[in-house]
Amino acid sequence: MKKLNPLRTGVVLSYINLLIGNLIPFFYTPIMLRILGQEEYGLYTIANSVVSYLSLLNFGIGSSIIRYIAAYRAEGNQEEERRLLGLFVTIYSIIGILIIVVGTTLAFNIEIFYGNTLSAEEVNTLRILIILLSISMGLVMPLNVFASLIMAHEKYILSGIVRIVSSLLSPILNLVVLFLGWRSIGLVASSSALSIGVNVIYCIYAISRLKLIPIFKGWSGKLLKEILYYSFFHFLASIVDMLYWNTDKLLLGAMVGTVAVAVYNIGAMFHTYTQSIATSISSVLMPRVTKMFVDQVDSSAYTELFIRVGRMQYLLVGFIVSAFCIFGQQFIMLWSGPGYEQAYWVAILVLLPSVVPWIQNTGLQILTAQNMHKFRSIVYFFIALLNVVLTYLWIKTNGIIGAAAASGVAYIIGQGFVMNWYYWKKIGIDIPKFWKVIAKMFFYTIAVSAVWFVITHTIFVISNIWEFLVGAVLYSISYFIVAYRFMMNDYEKDFIRKPLSTIRNKFLKK
Repeated sequence: MKKLNPLRTGVVLSYINLLIGNLIPFFYTPIMLRILGQEEYGLYTIANSVVSYLSLLNFGIGSSIIRYIAAYRAEGNQEEERRLLGLFVTIYSIIGILIIVVGTTLAFNIEIFYGNTLSAEEVNTLRILIILLSISMGLVMPLNVFASLIMAHEKYILSGIVRIVSSLLSPILNLVVLFLGWRSIGLVASSSALSIGVNVIYCIYAISRLKLIPIFKGWSGKLLKEILYYSFFHFLASIVDMLYWNTDKLLLGAMVGTVAVAVYNIGAMFHTYTQSIATSISSVLMPRVTKMFVDQVDSSAYTELFIRVGRMQYLLVGFIVSAFCIFGQQFIMLWSGPGYEQAYWVAILVLLPSVVPWIQNTGLQILTAQNMHKFRSIVYFFIALLNVVLTYLWIKTNGIIGAAAASGVAYIIGQGFVMNWYYWKKIGIDIPKFWKVIAKMFFYTIAVSAVWFVITHTIFVISNIWEFLVGAVLYSISYFIVAYRFMMNDYEKDFIRKPLSTIRNKFLKK
């Protein structure tokens, strides 16, 4: 029997998980919105945004786990790998305790920030949500080390299967607690239990199958110092992510109210879904990129990987973003119900500028492997500060749309222009060649989108869910026909031809 290729299988499982994880919410989220209502959904969103800031207390150390463990694994040094594992578990246990303490303290003083826009009952509910989320995050912190360990050992099949099962269980548990009447508190409790369970599985596998039992002694002070230095700039990157995607919601909650947060989050949700798809390939490349760095390959090898992965990411991202531009407005009206109309423009304003960093996400893996992410972190930090200032100013004049526009402008400056210059001039990646390749693909995306934009505004105007489904299916078929004929190369076509050939051969044998 032919042995499965772990990397290729891992990518396939990642896409299966993404398909499940992105399809299920489209059926589940409308039910949740109608049970919770805009106010409590906004409250639930604020609680998650507040607690997300507590993850900054890991000071970016999590980013170094895969990099350093993968390096020791490449050297075959299991003793140091176990010692490093013990170090990370200890650090994360301390961080977990710190998160619980800080989160609980913040919860009991939350009315300082939201007392003017939330009712007393809403403040009390928000307090409970923050406490539960803080405890969950604190408990999961040391277990997260084992999840990273699994990825460093390239156990993509195990990781993929566990994530698929988790994606299936999550909405089921959430719907159970919602129908039991536990509302937002029940959602937090069910998601916390599932998160802890998944990470316990990784822990058991690492210890029982990989035989990687942590060693809690003999740590190198020099190594710890190196890890902290390496992690500091990832810490800045984490601050950037928080400033980009959580500050908007916190400011909207404090300045406008829970309904504005609910609408904004629905728009931002489409950004989250697309990002998970765009980064699914590059997320499994870190061990391989680290090995490339250890082997001291030249810049042309990085350019080839950068373009190959970028092309595959664009094929999906281009399809999703173009489809949303054409059908998104009708979809949101049919899906979420009245009151969420502005979510479409929120999504457009944050989706379009994000296409560039999404199709270039391999660059982050290359920077991380080479320990050259310092510049990126600093640039993103200052651009994120600009985003916060613009968000605060533009919320006053344009509300939800102003907050989304501020994020989009900051993305264009930092992740578009500045980082492309850095990849080209400092890392040696052939960025002009990359954009020549993408430009050819982009032309066909625009052509298909323009035709369908005219069709949906003249011949086939969508007014119900069945018309939407028909339009979406026909657009998908037309896009992938054009993509297969004009955009894909032989390597990309093999991802379609080989599985179809295998299935056909099995049927012919029967």
